[in-house]
Amino acid sequence: MNVPRIDVVGASAASSGWSWPWSRVSRDEAGKWRLERDTERGYSINVKQVVLAFAVEFVIIGLILANQSAIAASLPNATWLSFIMSTSMPIALAMAELARVPLAICVRTQPSWNIKLLAVGGVMAAVVVTSVNLSLIGWNTYDPRLEEVNHKRVELLRLHDQKKVLAIQVAEADATIQQKRNDRDSAYQQQKGLQLELNKQQNVVPGTTKTIDQYGTTSTKTVFRENPAIPLLKKELEALKPKIAAAEAALKQAEAQRATYNPRQQELDQKLTVTETEYREAINRSQLHSYAAMLFGKDPSALTDGEVKTLERYLIWIPAIAAALSSTLIAMTAVRRRKRPKSQPPATLPDDAVSYLFGPLCDAISKTANDAIVAAMNIRAKPASTSAISKARSS
Repeated sequence: MNVPRIDVVGASAASSGWSWPWSRVSRDEAGKWRLERDTERGYSINVKQVVLAFAVEFVIIGLILANQSAIAASLPNATWLSFIMSTSMPIALAMAELARVPLAICVRTQPSWNIKLLAVGGVMAAVVVTSVNLSLIGWNTYDPRLEEVNHKRVELLRLHDQKKVLAIQVAEADATIQQKRNDRDSAYQQQKGLQLELNKQQNVVPGTTKTIDQYGTTSTKTVFRENPAIPLLKKELEALKPKIAAAEAALKQAEAQRATYNPRQQELDQKLTVTETEYREAINRSQLHSYAAMLFGKDPSALTDGEVKTLERYLIWIPAIAAALSSTLIAMTAVRRRKRPKSQPPATLPDDAVSYLFGPLCDAISKTANDAIVAAMNIRAKPASTSAISKARSS
């Protein structure tokens, strides 16, 4: 009767010494092998942490390359050649950053202090490179938030400058008007003085004339004639009229010029009011100004550019250094030290103790062995004696 053969995988595998890679036996054997390996070299490495460290590195490198590419693309008249020239150095530095994780592991695993110091120097150099590149990302992150505030501030300063210039022009126009008014008033005062002087004058003034008759007698006679000062005063008054008219015309022209500044002042004041409102709203929307106001204890609009830049510097460099150290710390903490087991000296027992412990056992074993030998010898001797007895009977 033919019976089909059924192979038992577990039994055959167990009998042959081979097992599936994902089986429990294989995992246990791999675990024992790794434990022996780590114990022999004195440390173990957490592979998950190393993978996480490299993942952090790749994310940081990707962000750096994307940021540098955006900067290169935003340059005026950007071409492929300029793009390649602008991104070559960042790409080289980004590739150099990949050495930070192996160097961090080397710091923990190398037994030589010289190699450890060299690895620490390489790690610090990579941290500096990463911090600089991340600071550029931080600058591109916070700069757009300040762009609106700076734009409104520049516009507000421009309007203030225009107001100062207009105020100077208004002051000059007021001074011109006052000068023209003084000139006109001086002409009027001069006219008034001449008119008063003319009114004081009499139309005719008495005078005396002396005549000598034919007998040589001198006689004096009173004669009335026109006042000679009146024509002179009238002439001066007539000459003063064009001067007064010119002063009046100059004053009206200066006042008309001054009146043109009023609409400009009103328009500029309205623009200043609107721009100041927009500037304050832009400051309120800026997180940097809010944080700086809390840090320095000031109103956001009273902050200076230096104070805002100080906070921006802290917010860029501290996170950049922390992010650069993150993968380094993950890689360094992935190494765990393991103490090698100390070799134990062989155990020795005194001869008396050996005789006491193993003497009865050895005697029992020896007696059992002797009895077995004797019994075996007796069994072999019995067939020989039986054949001899049969021969004797036949004879």
